[in-house]
Amino acid sequence: MSVIVLKPSHASATYNEAALVFAKMYEAVTGDSISITDKDDGKSDLVVIGSDAVNDYVMKEVLELRIDSLGIRYGTDDYCIRSHSDGDRKVIILAGGRGRSTLYAIYFYFEKYLGCHYFWDGDVIPQNDGIPMCDIDVVESPRFEYRGLRYFAHRGLKRFQAEHWSYEDWKREIDWMVKKRLNFFMLRIGMDDVWQRAFPKDVPYPEKYLEITGVDAEGYNDRSDFWTLKYRGELREKILEYARRCDLMYPTDCGTMTHWYSRTPEAYLKNKKPVFAHQECKQYCASDTGRVWDFTDKESMNNYMHLTETLVNEYEKQDELFHTIGLGERWLYYDKKKNLASKLIAYRRISECIREKYPSSKLMLASWDFVGWWSGDEVKKLISELDPQRTIILDYTSDVSDPNESFINWGVVGKFPWIYGLFHAYESESEIRGAYERSDERLKIAADDEYCKGMILWPELSHSDPLILEYLSENAWSPLKRNIEEITADFCKNRYGSYSESMNECWQQLLPFIKLGDWGSYSHRQKGDEKYVEYCSSWYVHQDMWSKLTNFLHTEFTKHENLTDYHTLKLKKTLTLTDNIVSALNVLANGGCALENEFILRDSIDLTRTVIGRFMNYIIIKALSSLGNKSRIHTLKEHYMRLMDIMSELLSLNDDFSIYHTKLCLEKTAPTNPNFEITLKRNIYNGYCSQGAYELTMYVFKPEGELAFDWLMTADGKTAPNFSEAMQKINKNFMDTPLEEMQPLARLNPQDVIHKAADAVRDLSVVINR
Repeated sequence: MSVIVLKPSHASATYNEAALVFAKMYEAVTGDSISITDKDDGKSDLVVIGSDAVNDYVMKEVLELRIDSLGIRYGTDDYCIRSHSDGDRKVIILAGGRGRSTLYAIYFYFEKYLGCHYFWDGDVIPQNDGIPMCDIDVVESPRFEYRGLRYFAHRGLKRFQAEHWSYEDWKREIDWMVKKRLNFFMLRIGMDDVWQRAFPKDVPYPEKYLEITGVDAEGYNDRSDFWTLKYRGELREKILEYARRCDLMYPTDCGTMTHWYSRTPEAYLKNKKPVFAHQECKQYCASDTGRVWDFTDKESMNNYMHLTETLVNEYEKQDELFHTIGLGERWLYYDKKKNLASKLIAYRRISECIREKYPSSKLMLASWDFVGWWSGDEVKKLISELDPQRTIILDYTSDVSDPNESFINWGVVGKFPWIYGLFHAYESESEIRGAYERSDERLKIAADDEYCKGMILWPELSHSDPLILEYLSENAWSPLKRNIEEITADFCKNRYGSYSESMNECWQQLLPFIKLGDWGSYSHRQKGDEKYVEYCSSWYVHQDMWSKLTNFLHTEFTKHENLTDYHTLKLKKTLTLTDNIVSALNVLANGGCALENEFILRDSIDLTRTVIGRFMNYIIIKALSSLGNKSRIHTLKEHYMRLMDIMSELLSLNDDFSIYHTKLCLEKTAPTNPNFEITLKRNIYNGYCSQGAYELTMYVFKPEGELAFDWLMTADGKTAPNFSEAMQKINKNFMDTPLEEMQPLARLNPQDVIHKAADAVRDLSVVINR
């Protein structure tokens, strides 16, 4: 008997998408095509898409009492997969409470019963002769209402930065979200051409490309176009239209939205002359493009709301969810009472504007400002006056190291709607990491709290860590059913095929080491607090110091009397793990032809560079604690530069880490600003964003290491280094040399490079232990 896909005849576009997805997956698995129809021919076996709320066939079976209940809650993300008999015909029903959960049902069916598995960088699709249609009865329901990710506005390497992705890249990403049963994302990648659409008389489109000059043309602040604003606006429309077709949720930015990635255009400043809010700290105030307009001024708030309306009407086409960061990262007044009063007024006015214009909407308040700029009592004050029916605390810093700065201290648990979120990593932190024990401990609180409505991942870069993506997708649906070791074992089984056992051995050996890395971040503790060094010092050492070494040596941390207290604990733990680390790297290297597998090569590079980068950080800490011992520092320098050479070789093995490759991809996607190479270099190379890219490692980090260690060999520990003249030469050489000329002449054998890494770590551990 033939099999056909029976889709609803009258339903939202998501159900038609679901039928197409089933047909695509069916062909990928079986090699055969399958017909899609909205009319039952009465004789074929059926794959029925949708519940009785949308599909007439299921409705008929329910009315004839041949189906009692599908067991789902209609309108929700519940879904069922059920085999059904209709005379001699076999029927499989794939039904969700809504469109997106019908898609979940389809992907889950192919995963559970046909061995398919889904990853951000590709799928595993085994071949089968047919599809199972008997003895199946599955009903799934999520714990959390909101499950998803944020995509942020930094630029750098295409793999990690969503602003560089094409429409096809975005379609794959959105499909992956649905495959992992996520339902929520935020496209926070700049303002595109919203200004031109909102204020066409005052803010014209640039003749070609927007070019940023002056103080704003530094580092990540340089928001010069790579594609035209008009193209970016059209791309945003297409991305969000596809997200709607897949029935995903996404919030619209609103309120005082001025920030480094959403600056006010010069033309608007000139023609509209906005009044600015008083701001005693100078964050983002180097030019007026970064200053927040006065939210107490009616015209300013009206214009902010006009931007919001334009986003809704031109791109988002939704008015259910809104998001605001308030007055993020700014002290309006150093007087704490006056500062709090001003920030509360800002939230009240933003909330009132949204309530007035979009009365059935919900407003999400981002936690970023809370974790670094508010006290727990101040957050409690804000929450006490918010409407719990219309407001959700969008906490994406739940994994902050200091519990005093977390949701635990805000009075939301058991009292106010909130979302549990992992920040995980700053822009520069593309290594594999994760404070999983801390996260599990706090996630337990979230899972048990009926007021917790979601789980999200909100880093400053994407795709840096495949394991955290598995942790998110599993726990957002059904939290804490398995620990990270069990999740890792399943990840390896599903991803690596015949190499799953050896790869799992590597991951399991490295997991204790991986867990030692996390973003740590803010703490307001003062000296004298027994936890001061543990939480405050982490601000300096959580990140990849090796990728911004001279910048790090300028910090107050290098003069801290307890310089190594924080890192000594982690270093001691690491040294007890050295044998396992070296063993894991050797297993990776000995995989031989396995490294020809794209998944295995990518993950082997990621694991190895995590080890190498972390050990370079430890060398820096050891050197700083050895000031005055020239011989000791000279030895450490030799090992540091050896690791740096290996890091450059590692990064040369995959285009993921090539700035030049990113540039070529941008040019392939759409006409590109011929001057953008300079902006791209500025965006990835600065005191905040510098990360492991091949060109940076060769042209900046290696000479910077030579410079810094030469200073360390002569330093007395009392005066901060002045590297300005020497670094200017290094910077100039990097900026002046075309990316094309920086490329490796040939790629090395991955086996050899990873073996070198294992040997270097083994040798270094002996030196550090002395």
